[in-house]
Amino acid sequence: MQVVDKFISPASWLATPSPIQSPSIRHREALIAAVEAQARQPQRRLGEILLDLGFITPEDLDAALACQRQDRHQPLGELLIRAGCLSRAQLDRALQWKLGYARVDAAQFPVESAAVHQVAWSLLQRVNALPLALHQGQFIVALPDPRRQEHVDELSWASGCWVRPVLAEAEAIALRLKVIASGQDDAAAGALPASSSSSDPSKRWRATAGPQTVPHDPDEVDGPDGDKDNALVQLINTMIIDAIAQGASDIHIEVPPARQSVSIRFRCDGRLKPYRELPHSLRSALVARIKIMGAMDIAERRRPQDGKIDFARHSPEHPLELRVVTIPTVQGLEDVVLRLLTAAQPRPLDQLGIQPRALAAFRSAVERPHGLILCAGPTGSGKTTTLHSVLAHLNTPERKIWTAEDPIEITQAGLRQVQIHPRIDWTFEKALRSFLRADPDVVMVGEIRDRETARMTVEAALTGHLVVSTIHTNSAPETVTRLLDMGLDAFQFGDSLLAVLGQRLVRRHCPHCVSKRPATASEVDELIDDYLHAGLRQGPEAAATLRSEWMRRHAQEGRLMIGQAPGCEHCGGTGMCGRIGLHELLVVDRAVRRLIHRREPVAALQDCALEQGMSTLRQDGIEKVLQGLTSLAEVRANSNAP
Repeated sequence: MQVVDKFISPASWLATPSPIQSPSIRHREALIAAVEAQARQPQRRLGEILLDLGFITPEDLDAALACQRQDRHQPLGELLIRAGCLSRAQLDRALQWKLGYARVDAAQFPVESAAVHQVAWSLLQRVNALPLALHQGQFIVALPDPRRQEHVDELSWASGCWVRPVLAEAEAIALRLKVIASGQDDAAAGALPASSSSSDPSKRWRATAGPQTVPHDPDEVDGPDGDKDNALVQLINTMIIDAIAQGASDIHIEVPPARQSVSIRFRCDGRLKPYRELPHSLRSALVARIKIMGAMDIAERRRPQDGKIDFARHSPEHPLELRVVTIPTVQGLEDVVLRLLTAAQPRPLDQLGIQPRALAAFRSAVERPHGLILCAGPTGSGKTTTLHSVLAHLNTPERKIWTAEDPIEITQAGLRQVQIHPRIDWTFEKALRSFLRADPDVVMVGEIRDRETARMTVEAALTGHLVVSTIHTNSAPETVTRLLDMGLDAFQFGDSLLAVLGQRLVRRHCPHCVSKRPATASEVDELIDDYLHAGLRQGPEAAATLRSEWMRRHAQEGRLMIGQAPGCEHCGGTGMCGRIGLHELLVVDRAVRRLIHRREPVAALQDCALEQGMSTLRQDGIEKVLQGLTSLAEVRANSNAP
């Protein structure tokens, strides 16, 4: 057909020859022009166009729409053809008017070798697609029905390009694919090795498949869709490598019901951000492949599962482990979360961002010969990093240190580290019981999850060992009541506990674009009100004292300063890059110990700790705002005022 850049009206279209009768596009220049015109074409409903063209009556349309409401998977055009109200040629003409689809002569068009290389043979055969050309990042493909969005989506992720579909006869596409696979196509001669002697077209194609293929993976099961499987392996590997490059801590794969796209998001600096979407037709294969990599049961979809992936087996240049969790959702589907456990190194205690006064008290506690030290906070708040910093501080030739972890995220020379395996009944409680018979000086328990582990931890701390562990609670004072609620004896627990360090992570200003500016009077007043609200001191006198103290410690040229970051290429224009910790340290002295023995509520514990000089998470965050490290909005978003 002739390329038409502008479609004036249905009436003028009726005057043009039928697409079936008119010549189809046979040259690249005409194809590019038609695709560009297609992109500019305004869209209308197919039923309206068929009515305007006079191909159907309003009664025909109403009947077809009624049938479509009962089965949403049936295209309107196909329903009208089955009812005898419309011919295939008329539907093609209406589609060209609706979406501006160009029609290509699949038998004669000179396909580009580079386009043929973009996707695997099995995918082209399955969706009956003929690659035509690559143009400015667009992958132009001939399809018998370009309205099949699932096919367009699959071609898009497999090729890594924006797909522009055009029309072609299904029989002509299938025949042309056979000719190309046989190596007898002059236009696509560069697409296949001329010296190949294999009689199997799919094997010969496999030798030269495009960017989505990878070497054979030992976990992969060979089958007729080997190319599709290899493309999926490449997709998952690329996703994980991209997450590493972007500094993500977690990968969230969300599988919605019906025919909605699979969503993949990365958690970077504590915030989720979209990565990409995949067609719904890949959801089962995607989840199954990740389960195989994590040594999980691919047949079990009713219960949550945990697994681990040693990614070095799949990409030797990326030595890291991933913790995998699958969660059953609706309609037998599953969501997947992968947590990246990078091989980090412990940081010195003075580089954790703990304020000097709290750091001195914390260092004094960890250097005690026996007792219990806890690090409290939600998942992903940096508790394990803090504990390993404590162990690095204590790791000397004179001490024997055992750790029980699940998983082992950080390794240190000199530590005896044990991996917990709940599946074989090797739990924290049983590991700790064994440690006490192995003459330790320091014991680390990765997490206190249940009463038995908590009881054994207290027992170890009371029998001459220094025990450090983590627990999931919101604040340091709440940790005490949480453990008492687990059933611990108040006197034994109170006598063993030395300190609780509560912490959070907040995003910090990008170091490449941050600058400081004087805080306005209203901003200073807001900071003072927020700080005093979190403590015991109130009133104008307390505000004046606090302002004077801040001026002494933080002022520059007689002004309090706050940070601002407009955004740059290093932070993606957000102004935030990396994270810093907020800390509150509850040191157990005689007054706090008496409250624990009496099982006093959280409020009494917090008031007592504040009187002894504890700074809350909110107060520590405001101090970091005045240091120009983060914003008040970040602090408020990650800490609760009491």
